[in-house]
Order: sequence, then structure tokens, then C-alpha cells
Amino acid sequence: GFTAAYAIHRMEQNGQHPDQGPVLVNGATGGVGSLAVDMLSGAGYSVTAMTSKGDAADYLHSIGATEILNLKGLELGNRPLEKAIWAGAIDNLGGEVLGWLTRTTQPYGNIASIGLAAGFALETTVMPFILRGVSLLGINSVGVPLDERSVVWQRVAGDLAPRHLDRIATREVPLDDIKGEFQRYIDGAVVGRTIIR
Repeated sequence: GFTAAYAIHRMEQNGQHPDQGPVLVNGATGGVGSLAVDMLSGAGYSVTAMTSKGDAADYLHSIGATEILNLKGLELGNRPLEKAIWAGAIDNLGGEVLGWLTRTTQPYGNIASIGLAAGFALETTVMPFILRGVSLLGINSVGVPLDERSVVWQRVAGDLAPRHLDRIATREVPLDDIKGEFQRYIDGAVVGRTIIR
């Protein structure tokens, strides 16, 4: 939960707050995405969960998503600026979807870039950053200084405490079976967190 909490913490340090509008979380059925949906919702944000899993709507609503956006068939557009929709976003995908987020984030919105599951390239223009003041925040939870790490862990135990861990961490496998789990992740068949015994 630290990575999701750190992303929210950084966004809020940069002025993000719930009354600005919806925050999009992509890769929402993954471990970080699920916790981000849960934590944002618990903090009062309206959360749009983006997924390519057509059968995930009930799960995502149960952990706090207000709206579900299916990535499959979504028209990402190619103009330098598209309609401004999101007050902010937590991006677990990178690539083409992150480029789309830069073009669809509202003025002075924050995008926390966490992952690169869809690619490491970023194709965009400077227009979202100059004309809309969009901030792209890189999230590297490994290198967080100790004093800030302590503050974020306190938030994980306090105002950002996950409310739906019983729904997010439902699978448990023994350490000896971990190699067999990798293909499930590659195939996109995992929802939430898997606990390794």
C-alpha cells in the first residue's frame, strides 16, 4: 500500500483535493491500482477505475470506484489537447495511455506515474504542461527519504488506511508455488494482491 499512498501524498502536496473532480486510476485491478482506488475513495475522491477486464466492474465498485472505464475500444485521440476530464490520475500503465492522460487532465491536475505495464515510451507535447499547467509526478517509492517515508506510513495507518483489504488480498499461495504465479500476472489474470505464505 505504500506506493499508492505515496502517489496520493505527492499529488496532495501539489494541490490535489477531492472537490476538483474525478481522479482516474488505470490498471485498477492490479495490486497498486486496487489500493489506490480504495485509498482515494476513502479520502473522499470520486474515482474512475480504468480496466481492460470486462468482468471487473463489481469488484471495482466494491472497493470504492464511482465509475468504470473500459480501456478496450477506448478512443484515445491524437490531438495535442483533448477534452479536459480528469482532475488527476494515478497511472500504472505508461505508454499510450499516459500520453492520453496528459491530454485529458484538467488545468492544474496531477498525474502520478507509477508503472509501465503498457510501455515505457511517452509521446505527448508540451501543451498540456504549459497551457493547462498539468503536473507529471514520477513515483519511485524505493527512494523516498526516511522522514517522508515515515509520514506516508503514518497516513497508511491513518487517513489513507485501506478499507477493503479483505476484497483486495484474497489469494494466498505458498512460497514454493511462486514460479507458477508469474504467468498469471503476464496473462493479466490476477485481480488485487496475492499473499505469499
